[in-house]
Amino acid sequence: MQQSIAICYRCRPMTALSHRLQHTFRALQHRDFRTFFFGQWVSVTGTWMQTTALAWLVYRLTHSPLTLGVLAAARFGPSLVAAPLAGVIADRFPRRTLVLMTQSLSLAQATLLSVLTLTGTVRVWHLLVLAFLGGAVDTLDMPARQTLQVDLVGIEDLQSAVSLNSSAFNAGRMVGPALAGLLVAAYGEAVCFAFNAASYLAVLIALMTIRPVPAVAVSTGSWRADLVEGWRYAWRTPRVRLVLFAVAITSCFGLSYTALMPVFAGDVLHAGPRGFGVLLAAGGCGAMVGALLAASRRSNAGAGVLVATGQGALGLGLVALGTIRNLAVVAAVMMLIGISVAMQLSTSNGFLQTSAPPRMRGRAVALYLWLFAGLAPIGALLAGAVAERAGAPATVAGAGAVCVVSALVVGREVSARWRGSQQINGSSTEAFGDEG
Repeated sequence: MQQSIAICYRCRPMTALSHRLQHTFRALQHRDFRTFFFGQWVSVTGTWMQTTALAWLVYRLTHSPLTLGVLAAARFGPSLVAAPLAGVIADRFPRRTLVLMTQSLSLAQATLLSVLTLTGTVRVWHLLVLAFLGGAVDTLDMPARQTLQVDLVGIEDLQSAVSLNSSAFNAGRMVGPALAGLLVAAYGEAVCFAFNAASYLAVLIALMTIRPVPAVAVSTGSWRADLVEGWRYAWRTPRVRLVLFAVAITSCFGLSYTALMPVFAGDVLHAGPRGFGVLLAAGGCGAMVGALLAASRRSNAGAGVLVATGQGALGLGLVALGTIRNLAVVAAVMMLIGISVAMQLSTSNGFLQTSAPPRMRGRAVALYLWLFAGLAPIGALLAGAVAERAGAPATVAGAGAVCVVSALVVGREVSARWRGSQQINGSSTEAFGDEG
């Protein structure tokens, strides 16, 4: 009898782990999402290959850091301007149709880029114009592709789908640049652009074989009214406003360290290109782990706690990054930073999609993407300017301090909402989750 009890207690952790893993990957039980997920992973890897090769090509042609900055502005500028409108479009039209259109346009852009480079007729202005056009297409693509997931898995498994999608993105971020480096060194940039063009075929084939069930009715109001309604919803819903505030701080300050990583690898740690690759790989590995941890969540309960905890851990990681000078320890810190960012952003994305009214889901995601993609270049530019005077370590540590303060603010608001919910409902299970 005692032996049976002992065996039972030894089995319980394994059973709990098995259930946890099953819950993490539950979105893959849906055949349409599974098809779309693997097609998208191939495409994301190709996108990272093109991004790496494009930056290298621009620098090879100009040897100008300023032109690299212009390239980033051309790439992300459309998102800063038009992301909220893209959310209105995602709420008005069938998302599968929109994603088919945007992915086809991306395939055409990558093909043209490959042909121009392969024939030796490419010029810098070609690259800047194509980067701008690619950014405009991505601005429409991102909210449509993000909200397509709920049409594939339903609201119950949406958090798993969002987080698995994030893990695919970070897997591509790890594999894509490494492949691009090898191919550029052996064959030139055009091969990477051609691979990216071919990778879009995987998504297009997947999209043509799935049959999503639309979870939202098409809006019949005016475009302006829909746009204003989305802004009003975000501002007047305290929990949504709080999550978007945290995303804005993380995007502008918390992610600004990425622009300074070459400085850390070369001038601070004296680790060279190999050390730079180690740091990027460590951050990408951590981000994959963080996304999978977020995927294991069963509901929105505790979302606010995870947002505050993730942002606070990011801030502490950045402070440590600004003070440590050992490559191995910094790589471990980069893993912590990757885990923290992925947990915060995956949880925020999933929360916004699951808590928004179905007819407004595209606009809620578009506001998230607007803050995430639109503020990151501004933060990087600000970090670069400050680092010129104060140095990269002090700049990163200061950005970390801002994230810690933001996490404390979010945590205080979460705690206040939890106490209010407990007093009203006599329950403490939500802690900034599904309560109104």
